[in-house]
Amino acid sequence: MMTSEYLLMTKFMFAAAFVLLALGTLMTVVVSAQDASPSQVVTVDFESQTLGRIAQYTVYLPAGYDGSDQRYPVVYLLHGRGDTMTAWLTVRSALDTLIADGDIPPVIAVMPDMPSSDRGSYYVDSAYTGMLYRAEPVETAFFNDLIPHVDATYRTIPDRTSRVVGGYSMGGYGAIRYALAHPQHFMGAIILSPAVYTPLPPADSSTREFGAFGSGSALFDESIYTALNYPALLDLFTGEHRLNLFVAVGDDEWKHPNPEDIEHDLDFEAHRFYNRVSRVAGIASEFRVYNGGHDWDVWEPGFVEGMRYLANFLNTTPLDSAAGSSSPQGWLTGTSGDDAAGGIAADEHGNVFQVLGVQGSMDGQSYAGGMDIAVVKYSPDRAVQWTRQFGTPGVDRPYGLVVTAQQDVIVAGYTQGDLAGSGSAGGDDIVVLKLSPDGDLLWITQFGTPEADRAYAIASMPNGGAVITGYSKGALAAENAGDKDVIVARVQPDGAVAWTHQFGGEGEDKAQAVTVGVDGTIFVAGMSSSALTPDYAGGIDGFVAAITAAGEPSALAQFGTAEWDEVTGAAVTADSVVVTGFTAGDFAAPLAGDKDIIVAAFDLSLQRTAADQLGTNLNDKGAAIIVLPDGSFAVAGYSDGSIAGSVGDFDIVLVRYDASVTRQSAVQFGTPARDGADEWAEKNLYLTVHGESVIVSGLTQGSMDGSPNQGGSDVFVFVIE
Repeated sequence: MMTSEYLLMTKFMFAAAFVLLALGTLMTVVVSAQDASPSQVVTVDFESQTLGRIAQYTVYLPAGYDGSDQRYPVVYLLHGRGDTMTAWLTVRSALDTLIADGDIPPVIAVMPDMPSSDRGSYYVDSAYTGMLYRAEPVETAFFNDLIPHVDATYRTIPDRTSRVVGGYSMGGYGAIRYALAHPQHFMGAIILSPAVYTPLPPADSSTREFGAFGSGSALFDESIYTALNYPALLDLFTGEHRLNLFVAVGDDEWKHPNPEDIEHDLDFEAHRFYNRVSRVAGIASEFRVYNGGHDWDVWEPGFVEGMRYLANFLNTTPLDSAAGSSSPQGWLTGTSGDDAAGGIAADEHGNVFQVLGVQGSMDGQSYAGGMDIAVVKYSPDRAVQWTRQFGTPGVDRPYGLVVTAQQDVIVAGYTQGDLAGSGSAGGDDIVVLKLSPDGDLLWITQFGTPEADRAYAIASMPNGGAVITGYSKGALAAENAGDKDVIVARVQPDGAVAWTHQFGGEGEDKAQAVTVGVDGTIFVAGMSSSALTPDYAGGIDGFVAAITAAGEPSALAQFGTAEWDEVTGAAVTADSVVVTGFTAGDFAAPLAGDKDIIVAAFDLSLQRTAADQLGTNLNDKGAAIIVLPDGSFAVAGYSDGSIAGSVGDFDIVLVRYDASVTRQSAVQFGTPARDGADEWAEKNLYLTVHGESVIVSGLTQGSMDGSPNQGGSDVFVFVIE
């Protein structure tokens, strides 16, 4: 029977047969093609217990493999029907170039040979027992024999975050199946001209011919094909392990002559597959159409672009050294509505206090409507001690929480109603409230102008009060200079506002972080589109301002690039101020992608002393920073690329620095969904420390083991020992 796939593959089979004859029965042979290449290509025989025979693969080892002790991600490449493992050597020089140019990290590529079912196995476990073809449990052998053998033989990073599967034609079907059915083994797939059909293959397809989807003496069983195909797999896909799929096809695919089979043209089927998976939560996907047919004119550029895409998410850090700490442990809190993190802090006894913005009832508390402020106290063993909820029918949003030296809790944010019971100034008002260690409400202070006034950060003062910062669109403490002005206010232990300070330029100016030095000096940091100093670089710049405990400005530093730069977190040591945020320019290094995380250190007179910039070629932002007991500091941010191994949509990134702003370690963690950022990629992430533990809290749209999402977005807490 002359199938459509046969017609597509014939021109490759003669070369493949020649290679097979040349290899013969050699146990291990170095392939001599492209001897000038810095990489190695070796063909290896190994014993497969599942298949009960010797199996074979070709492995690509990157330049420098023998001379290092580095561990590498692995790419598994599945050949098409009628081809052999050596077909993938077509992309050897492309791999060399991608690695040499820094487009992808060095990788090991494994190309298994699959002669089962007359080289038409479709990489599945066949139930065919007839005499026409040798059918085998190919899928089981791949996962039970090949992957463990590769991880034991080569210096791999044996984790799904460092493993990719790719394939063309029949191998494209295999890549789809292996990624969707076994996401615990792969973080992504390169799917090229996949020979996949829904709901069933056309009559001339090789899927019906060689017994891959057969049963007993029947070469093809519709129920088996349906059960193994991607619609059934997507119905079972939970999103627990995020997948990144790159799909490509040519614009000159073979056209079925029968009108009823037009929808089974592989370009049509590839579009249909992409259209389906692009709507599945937990799967990120890209689709490309290249000029070409069912051949390497499509598959080579597709492989190159697919590798570049997946390199954004590929973990290159061995698991045992990724963070210098144990895996983060955590839990979720929230309501059935869309909730947001508002802050996290720990007291001297190890109790943890968390504030959230909630759109529902928290732990049985009364819900006023819109968004309420909810405060939760956890004991050192993470048991809930009490929950308090405050709100009006409008939006009441918390932005920061501190524990005072007296162990009271102070929360800052804004309200669109009359939360304090003394009347609203109009628009958004700043609100500050204080609770006792037992959860008793001590006071609520509300103030503002008829315009919008918001508190975005809070820090405790030595006397038991606090200082808040944010912005005002009105004249809170001075005439408004432009769109938004930075505001700073000191609140006394009894809730009285001691003083307010306002500054800005003609553009938009707002503070997003505040910290207090040992002498009571207040440092606020944020973003400005105004020329606050002669150092204004253009666009949006970051700034740090120093203000005395009495409310008098003492220093101001503005810094950035001509692009978009913001400061979102600040902390102070005995002799320096350290900040984090993001840049869309070349701040301390060339921009890696959309936006990069930045870290900068200043002396107490606000002269910059050091800086760092890190990121992927996607979106990476710093959000919070905290000084650790040994004088080093930790930065929490979020990334939709791979700084230390992608887990989901946006992941949490925790980077540790020494006092000189030298990177020490990085860890990336989260759920398969979006973590640490809202739907506009704006930060919703907070950081605190207790003893040797770093505690991170933020928004998530995902679930955690033992903590299912209550609906919409919830708030996570991770503890990193």
